[in-house]
Amino acid sequence: MGIASALIGIFAFVLTRFESDAPAFSEWQDQVNAICQQEIPSVGGKVEEATGSFVEMNEKSDPAQSERDAVSDKLEVAGSAFLHLAGSWRAIERPDDHQNEIKNLIRAVSDLGYSYGAVAYAVSSNEDTEQLITEQLGHHRLLALEVQGLKLEQCQELVGKPEDW
Repeated sequence: MGIASALIGIFAFVLTRFESDAPAFSEWQDQVNAICQQEIPSVGGKVEEATGSFVEMNEKSDPAQSERDAVSDKLEVAGSAFLHLAGSWRAIERPDDHQNEIKNLIRAVSDLGYSYGAVAYAVSSNEDTEQLITEQLGHHRLLALEVQGLKLEQCQELVGKPEDW
């Protein structure tokens, strides 16, 4: 009787493992890549605009507060775009495999978004941004590594390659 119960328990466990409604990893990749393809113009444009404005402002010896605030706003918008991307990725049903890698991907894009907010605050407050920019570049690189590791080609177009950062 004990052996029969054990076999039934093992059989039930095996059945539940094979009855998962989770998408296949390749389906998840396709969904994430589609989001990235859709977001390339928006996110890319916001990052370019924020970066260009920051560089232009940073070349001045004493930019006006209004200019600092305008650059800060653009940095906030770029950061929000990355946080929106994180939310879009988070909303996709995940496959049973690659759970840790997917969590790391979402954490990396979220951290990047928050890093833009930190730089934005420092710019607006007329604080030194050197360390924050260094950290932000590290977040860009980490996100690119996560994207590369999950073989998200369309997302690689969006975030760049690790060696770009």
